[in-house]
Amino acid sequence: MSPTRIVLPVLGAVVAFTAGYVVALRRPAGEPRSAHAFEPRDGARDPAVRVIRDASPTSPAPAAAADAAPAAAAPRDILARLAALKVSAKQPKTIRQMLVELENLRALGTAALPALREFLASAQDQDYDSGLGKPGFRDGQVPLDFAVPPSLRLGLLELAKNIGGPLAEELLARELKTTGRGVEAAYIAEALQQIAPDKYRDASLAAARDLLAMPLSSASKNPLDRSDREYLYNILAAAGDRSQVAQAQAQLLLPNGSVDRGALRYLQQTLGEEAVAVAVRAWDDPRVPPTQKEPLARIALNYVGRNDRADQLYQVAINDPAMSPKDRQNLIEDLNQDGFPKPLSPADVPLIQKRLALIDQLAPKATDSVNVAAFAEAKKDLLAMREKALRPPPPKK
Repeated sequence: MSPTRIVLPVLGAVVAFTAGYVVALRRPAGEPRSAHAFEPRDGARDPAVRVIRDASPTSPAPAAAADAAPAAAAPRDILARLAALKVSAKQPKTIRQMLVELENLRALGTAALPALREFLASAQDQDYDSGLGKPGFRDGQVPLDFAVPPSLRLGLLELAKNIGGPLAEELLARELKTTGRGVEAAYIAEALQQIAPDKYRDASLAAARDLLAMPLSSASKNPLDRSDREYLYNILAAAGDRSQVAQAQAQLLLPNGSVDRGALRYLQQTLGEEAVAVAVRAWDDPRVPPTQKEPLARIALNYVGRNDRADQLYQVAINDPAMSPKDRQNLIEDLNQDGFPKPLSPADVPLIQKRLALIDQLAPKATDSVNVAAFAEAKKDLLAMREKALRPPPPKK
């Protein structure tokens, strides 16, 4: 974590301490993830259940042990203070202290890595809520750099990435094999891809498949883990891996009838237009409550004007009285967004024309004033898009 990233204004942000606990993020080296049976996934996130320690903590390499021992004391002291630190929104000083301690570790460089590896093997962790938004990350994308880390372990993994070098790479690769947390697997996979492109592709895919094989749960008790399946499916999609298509279709619906957004996005990314048929089947499934159907309608929206089944599902959705007014409004207004590439080109004009024609067809029969206003807004935006597509800006010199 570089000094430029520890920006003092960030320290004034509301950072709430969510939980400090020991989690079962690890398994003994060489043992498959399933050997610890992460019993149902909501239970696996329960601190009372997830207490599994690595059977063989790592020490510095024998050749360097004598020289490293004195230097290692400092990073271990820093890590001990971080583990004991209670971060509170009511005490901004604790936020500053956490960031300063992380920066102190960063300043030690590779000398910090043996102690860092040992600490990560202990499975100690704390989750932080930065107050800058909901815990978790959008669309399964985990950023590689944090203003304030969302957890202690993620902060230390970022630290290893920023220190760099063969020892840091080895540490990250080891954590990829042992982590039981989707958000960590996604972070490490992306970090290793940045450090050594494609070298750890197979290991990243194996980690994602292992964790996706864990039993389904409606929701995690831990906010940072609620989107773990989105993180994991994103690893597969980013690598172009289609091996989990059948599983994603089979597990599209969670036990409470809600749609697994990670699985749905993965199916769209891998199947393309064929994902519309999956969305249609799920829409007609009586187990899915009306409040959970918006993601299915949005799959159709991506292909409105190009696929007849998408057009049909989309029209059913925006006229469904069980669909919330806000969802209907967004689905209509986003006719100018979903399904279009960036930047626009003259090749996009036919699709714009088809969506304008659809609005002219549906607006006079709009369900209510919400839909009427949304159609007007979408038409205005699409007309502006058509103008822009027909007269693209001149190329930069």
